Amino acid sequence: MKPLPLRPPLSSSREILHQNCGAGVPPAISPLRLPKPHPPRRRILIQPRVSIHSRASVLGLDAGPRESADSHPADAESIVHPVLRFFITLLLVVLTLASAGVVAFGTHPALAQYPSGLSWITLSRRLQWPLTSLCLILCIALIALVVSGKRRAVWLIFLAPVLFLFYQRFAGDEFRRMAVLDNPPFVEADKASFLKAESPVIGLVLEGQPYAYPCGALALSPVILHADADKRMILLYSPYAGRAQAFVIDNTIKPRELDIVSMPADALLVYNSRIGQFINGFTGLTLKNDHPEGFHNSIELHKTTWRDWRSINPDTKVLATAMSASNEKPHSRFPARPVQMDLPADTRVAVLATARPVVLQASKFSSAEVLNLTAGGTNLLLFRDKGTGKLRAFDRAVKGDLFPKFTRKSVPKKPEVAFYDSDTDSYWTTEGHCIAGNVKGEQLRPIAIEEDVPYATLKSFYPNLELLKP
Repeated sequence: MKPLPLRPPLSSSREILHQNCGAGVPPAISPLRLPKPHPPRRRILIQPRVSIHSRASVLGLDAGPRESADSHPADAESIVHPVLRFFITLLLVVLTLASAGVVAFGTHPALAQYPSGLSWITLSRRLQWPLTSLCLILCIALIALVVSGKRRAVWLIFLAPVLFLFYQRFAGDEFRRMAVLDNPPFVEADKASFLKAESPVIGLVLEGQPYAYPCGALALSPVILHADADKRMILLYSPYAGRAQAFVIDNTIKPRELDIVSMPADALLVYNSRIGQFINGFTGLTLKNDHPEGFHNSIELHKTTWRDWRSINPDTKVLATAMSASNEKPHSRFPARPVQMDLPADTRVAVLATARPVVLQASKFSSAEVLNLTAGGTNLLLFRDKGTGKLRAFDRAVKGDLFPKFTRKSVPKKPEVAFYDSDTDSYWTTEGHCIAGNVKGEQLRPIAIEEDVPYATLKSFYPNLELLKP
């Protein structure tokens, strides 16, 4: 078989045209030039894109075909996540400020003017350290988020109110800086040059040794504990009410376990953290009117001036601690509890230490009056001493079942006679001693009277307080 001849490749369009048209083609005719094909046009649709910048948390509509380095296509997760992150951080800040606010103002004395205010004060004190720990943990968490770059540094501005609230709780108000003293220093009477003759003092006698506590010093340190021989005592002073209570205590009462909580209705409130018990320094009782654990016999106190106390007890010892000249005299500061009052809230009254507390307005009783009455479960003889001008009271019970009535009586031959009772035909002195008559030798039991006590504070803690009217 004869092989087919190979056809040479067409070298150019000119040769192709020459072969097809023959050799007679005039040379003036140019070869056909085919147009070059154009590439297909690609249409770019410009669609709006949602750019989410993570650091600034700002949503913006960017109409352009290109995306920035910090942008990504919008979806539900990318929109909701920054919002949730913002609100979670905001919740953390709110919890931090709320816990610090409860610690700072949860024990403020002004809360006592509301029906449940005293309960709120005690609850806030019990939760003080748990709330403090919670606040510190939340602050550390917020700082960690900022340091790690997950939150902006502007969130740290909320730590400034936290610092202020803690300052307010532990040092902001005057009563927050009051101290509990254990075995404070005492000096002899001749070395107490820091006291003036008219300076008010609280006097007591412990184990035969008289002590004087300047009210100016007690205004800064209203809780004093010290021992004399084998007895320990505690003195509780309410600086805004001007009233003190003193008791013999045992070794279970430790100064480091006592904390000054508040001054509701101007009364000192102390917390024994060892047993979780609140002690009212104004009444000397717990808030349930029970005797505090570790407290025993009460100690008689005398509220007088330094001149008078030193004249009676020249061998007295004097508390030698820092003094507040501006708070020597009591001044009411905080509102009373919501109780019904029979006298104006700023009235100062005298309190009779009867079985049930009895008060009277000492200024309403003249020196000529002698009252035979029954009040506070006790039959009373009430009069004002003509020599000293002080109000005095005695229990009129004689031999257990006699309650004579007294009238003023003067006997020229017996100047010590001050009263006469017709029931027993007897004569009595201003000291309650019978010097003549059928019950000669009998002695009336004196009733202690504490003058210049705020009526509003008394009524706040003795709602059933009995008021004597002339």
